Amino acid sequence: MQDGVFYQIVSYGLKTVCEDEFWEQKDTIAVIDAHKLENSQSFGQFCCGCSGGEYIRGCRVIQDKSHTLIEWHVPEKTKKNVSWHFAVFITAEKIVCIQYTGSAGKVQELINTFLHKEAYTKERFLYELFGAMTADDLQYMEKLERTLSVLEEEVFRAGGMDFNSSMLQVKKKIFQFYRYYSQFIEIAAALEENENSVLDAQHTAYFARIKEKAQRLAAETQVLREYAVQVQEVYQSELGIRQNHIMKILTTVTTVCLPLSLIAGWYGMNFSYMPELSWRYGYPMAAGISALVLVLLLWLFRRKGFW
Repeated sequence: MQDGVFYQIVSYGLKTVCEDEFWEQKDTIAVIDAHKLENSQSFGQFCCGCSGGEYIRGCRVIQDKSHTLIEWHVPEKTKKNVSWHFAVFITAEKIVCIQYTGSAGKVQELINTFLHKEAYTKERFLYELFGAMTADDLQYMEKLERTLSVLEEEVFRAGGMDFNSSMLQVKKKIFQFYRYYSQFIEIAAALEENENSVLDAQHTAYFARIKEKAQRLAAETQVLREYAVQVQEVYQSELGIRQNHIMKILTTVTTVCLPLSLIAGWYGMNFSYMPELSWRYGYPMAAGISALVLVLLLWLFRRKGFW
């Protein structure tokens, strides 16, 4: 797509037209790259306020008297916390989809999924476009849920995956989508209200459907956020249990060694008049006392359920 792809809305779907026909006809759609705003005076003047959109973080909608501008940052369904950017410039007669750096061809791929639809309108096109953007999002939410389930199982396995690193990636991705859906809801609500009358009021019900879908997806991500917090708490609890177990072992060893240290220290003073030092059975007696203390302590710990 060098100069862009241009369509006209007809009864059976989208009809491909040339750039001149795009300007001459009504109900036309253009899919262009951002550099065309600089290279084409016509598009540069028409899509006023679109420059610099690739530097905007998140999604937003700007409504003017004659147009509506929507900036999209769509999260990638990958492990990396990245997104691709495009904008939709809407007037009463035309729609221009602007693909920024890193998103070349992606808007066109979405449009290809619904090229031929009956009863087409400008509002129906936007509805189909926004629907295609979230087409498999529920399946991706299920994938994230399965990832959390695996992490939850790994909590109880010693020597498993790096839990903190894996959990951090999942939590970042969930938050990224939650923010995206929250902004999606605001955009759909603004289009439904149609304050600048750029859209046909008879067809704004499309955006109520999109808003409901975004609300369901936002609710799903909220459930995942709470699930992630629960898994994190389980991990912290299990970590505390393991640390307590280690401290229990160390305490047991210390308690056993203290009486033995006392005996060793007592007979290590080497006073001149300690009868046990010169006694023939002094060493066996000290060893026997140490062994007896050790056995008694182990029996006591076993009886108290220390292990």
